[in-house]
This record gives sequence, C-alpha cells and structure tokens, in this order.
Amino acid sequence: MRSQRSLPAVAAVAVLMLAITACGGKSPVEAPGEPTATASPPVAESTIAPSISPAASAEAQTIQSTGTYVGQIDNHSVEIETEEGPIAFELGLGTENAPAELEMNDPVIIEYVEKAVEGDPSVVQRVLSKLIKASDSGEDAQAGSLPETKVIKLTLEGMEEEKTASLAEGEGYSLYVFDIFTFDKSSNKLAMKVDPGYYAEITKLPSDFNLDALTEEGREELSATGEVTALSQEERDQRMSGLRLYLTAMGSGLTRQYIVKEIDGQGYIIKLNIPQREASEGFGPHIYASLESIVNR
Repeated sequence: MRSQRSLPAVAAVAVLMLAITACGGKSPVEAPGEPTATASPPVAESTIAPSISPAASAEAQTIQSTGTYVGQIDNHSVEIETEEGPIAFELGLGTENAPAELEMNDPVIIEYVEKAVEGDPSVVQRVLSKLIKASDSGEDAQAGSLPETKVIKLTLEGMEEEKTASLAEGEGYSLYVFDIFTFDKSSNKLAMKVDPGYYAEITKLPSDFNLDALTEEGREELSATGEVTALSQEERDQRMSGLRLYLTAMGSGLTRQYIVKEIDGQGYIIKLNIPQREASEGFGPHIYASLESIVNR
C-alpha cells in the first residue's frame, strides 16, 4: 500500500522537472532580453499623422487687388466687385472703420488673405488688411500701391483660365498687360506681339465729354469699314463694365470698334482694330480683360 501512494508523488515531481527544463531553454526566434512583438506597442504618433492646417504650416500670402466698393453687409464684412464678380470680404485688423470713408461705386485698393473655413475646405474666407479708396491713395498709388502683377481670370476656347498680367502706366491711367501684348505709353497703344495688326488705342477724355458728339464721331470713323451697329446695354455688359457706348463695324476681313468706357466719372475712348486672321480667337478675351483692369491716375 505504501508503494502505491508514492506513485502520484513521483509523477508530480517528473512533471515539475519537465516544466522547469522547458522554461530554462532558449527560443530559436527570440533571444533573451528582446521584447516580443506584443510587449512594446507602437507609439501613437508613429501611426497617426497630426492634422496641420495650411495656415499653421505656412503664413497666408497677402493678395493685392483693386475693385469697386458695393457696400457693407454687416458690422464685420463688406462686398466688393472684383474681376471675379461681387465678393464678400471680412474686415480685418485696421480696416474696421474703412467703410465709413467709402460710398457705393467707389474704386478701391485692397489687400487680403484667403483662409479655408474649418470643417469645409471648399469655402474660402477672405480677410482684408487694407481697404482704401483708389482716388484717395494719391501719390501712394503712383509709388506702388497697385501690385506689379495680377492674376486675371478669362475664358479661352470655352475654358476658364488664370493668367498673370503686368502693371503698365498709360497717360493718366494704369492697366494690366498680358505677355502676349506690347504697350506703348507714348501712343497709348496695346498690340499683339505675334500680329501687331490686332491692337487697342486708348484716349483719356476731358471731364466734360459729350457722349452724343462722341457717338457721331464714332459712327463717322467706322462707316468707312462697313455698316455701323450699336451694342445694347446687355451686350455691352457682357464685354466690359462701365461702357457708355459700343459701336462696331465689319468690312472685308476686318472688324473695327469704337468704345466709350467710364471709370469713376472718368471717360476713355477705346478703338479696337481686329483683323480676321489666325490670332482673332485669343485677342478678344485678352484685350477685354486688360481694358477692364484700367485704373484712373
């Protein structure tokens, strides 16, 4: 009976010795002291990239432009007509009292930054850092309040594009000129480089200009080219803003136009010469965009 009771004890000792031997052995995969794959979880920063807004990663670029003041929307925002159409701007630091100095249709010089709205990156918030009346800028405008270059939107072959134009000085005005043009200040002539037969001549009018007299003058000039047609107000608005008169005549391979444009009370005669040649398609969008950018000096 005694020998039977000692069998379970011997078995237990054998099992214990096998367990100790197994624990003392080395694994061929994991050397002592090296952590297992689950012993050290990955650091959170290595798996999840922090969310950084564009404003945090780089300072927002200041954009300089011009426009026409429409009015104040509320205590902290205004509406300004720009090349892109009417746009709402938020009054930033230093511009809070600017609307008190402006009236509807005043030409203005602006500087602003664009910020993406948190939660909806498709919405852009434009915050003004400068808002002044262009005619009040005086010598400051001549000293360079207008940016040297400007990005202008225009439609070419049915597609909207953005192109950069450079500031040029005319006789009593400034405008932005695309690189496909040359501008001669002495003759106030804007012509295509590839074909100078495409051009616009700009003449600044006296403050007391007579629109009826200019209409008669324009009809007489264009009659040598062909039948003279006057565009309606709706048709004029599709070309440019501030047009008081738009006469056009077509002849043999040539279109000539006589335009009166008014900017903040200042009138200009614009004469366009448009041959019917290869460059015709690109001339119109570029020339209208440049003429639309005219700013009084």
